[in-house]
Amino acid sequence: MIKLIYFDFNFWRIDILRLCLSHSKIPYEYVRINRQQWPKKKKEFPFGQLPVMIVNDKQYSQTHTLAKFCATRASLYDTNELKILIIDQVLDWANEITTHIAPSIRAAMREKNFAKSKKLRQEFIENDLLLWFSYLENLLKNSSLNKKFFTDKFSIADITAWRVIFWFCSGKLDLIDPSFLTQTPTLKNYYNEICNYKPLNKLEEFKSITN
Repeated sequence: MIKLIYFDFNFWRIDILRLCLSHSKIPYEYVRINRQQWPKKKKEFPFGQLPVMIVNDKQYSQTHTLAKFCATRASLYDTNELKILIIDQVLDWANEITTHIAPSIRAAMREKNFAKSKKLRQEFIENDLLLWFSYLENLLKNSSLNKKFFTDKFSIADITAWRVIFWFCSGKLDLIDPSFLTQTPTLKNYYNEICNYKPLNKLEEFKSITN
């Protein structure tokens, strides 16, 4: 059985793996590590990072790599080379926008420097927020005929895009007004469609993320 390991909170890097597997009824074990344990546990894992996946008693790491593995197992990847390029761009987009907002999160959570965090978040909103969501919207427009799924059939690209958009629209990121998505109307409509996509929103993992 596949074992997934992450911190004791929901985040897109682990959630896309869980949603993939659950969507296709692939059993997995989920282990959470609390933040107090992490400094002692860190050296046990490849690259000193999470998520980690264990298959046949061997550890594997890196979000993109694990996502491709889980999606392939779940038949949510693709065999067409051009479709693969689209899916991989969405996965890389998720990592890029996370990298851009990360300094403002670190300043608050690790450094407890809330003035610095506020300044960095404001800079992110001014310089990166709409820019990067516009990139995703343009990818959807240029890749999808039906504008319902990135490759015109449900894949891990849609799970990933939905999960990251949900994060930014959740109201949990300080100073980010969830209404920003109205400025990318095609992407907003897409997001709403995915929220209402029954094979996804019926999953317990989906409910645990959104509740």
